[in-house]
Amino acid sequence: MEGTFSSRRFAIIGAGKVGTAIGHILQKKGFNIVAVASRSQESLDRAQEFIYGYKTQNVVEAAKLADAILITTNDDQVEPVCRKIAQYGGFDSEDIVFHVSGALSTDVLNTARAFGAKGGSVHPLQSFATVEGAVCHLPGSVFGITAEEEILPLAREIVEALGGSAVVVKDENKALYHAAACVASNYFVSLIHFAQSIYGDLGVSKEIALKALLPLIKGTLANIESQGTAAALTGPIARGDMGPIKKHLTAFDGKIPEKKKLYCELGKYTTLVALEKGTISEDKQKELYQILQGGAHGS
Repeated sequence: MEGTFSSRRFAIIGAGKVGTAIGHILQKKGFNIVAVASRSQESLDRAQEFIYGYKTQNVVEAAKLADAILITTNDDQVEPVCRKIAQYGGFDSEDIVFHVSGALSTDVLNTARAFGAKGGSVHPLQSFATVEGAVCHLPGSVFGITAEEEILPLAREIVEALGGSAVVVKDENKALYHAAACVASNYFVSLIHFAQSIYGDLGVSKEIALKALLPLIKGTLANIESQGTAAALTGPIARGDMGPIKKHLTAFDGKIPEKKKLYCELGKYTTLVALEKGTISEDKQKELYQILQGGAHGS
């Protein structure tokens, strides 16, 4: 288990957006990518544009060529792929195996550990729509790393090579760590879609609604970046202004009652943010919360 990651032979198992981008960046930094494996020939053909070298649909063959294996498949395939490689002798005691899942613990690599390999995870806290986007946005990202003490420095080394910074996440905390990321990214998209749909109920097209919302969204994100979340909160709840909230609830009842509950649940949480900001008192927070609580239950 001596040497640095950069001196090892790498195999990328899974040629999706993240795996291809990671392989591309590492190769540009001088890492030895000896193989890229994927079940999909189409994915391998696309990866060829970003990573030069050997491509195969045989994951076991790719693993045997390497002593540092990055399993970059989707979450449901990590454990089966690891098990298959182990079953056909693809791991030994000199190997290091990482997956890039945010939700999965490192227990999914136990079939590799049974052969003496060391296992961990390196997860980028980032959203990727394309390989090009991943190549662009991986540098500067924070990575959640989970690894045995012996290979933790090597996990940090790969994050540094990718231009990121690392935060250690314990195995038992992986699910909630990933849940927070889903809230910030996936549910953020759903939140904007929710606002867009309300405008749609008023006869505004999706395109115009999004055009109207984007400056507000960008301004809010800029405030969050410069001031933090609580300090960036504005609006009637942050002011303790109950009049607009009551009007909102009445309007939901009259036009789109099916969307009232989600509005109220978001508002209830927002009262806690406003309290943290210090712009409303505890009594005002409780009063606003009760109004929204009643709205959420249809009263």
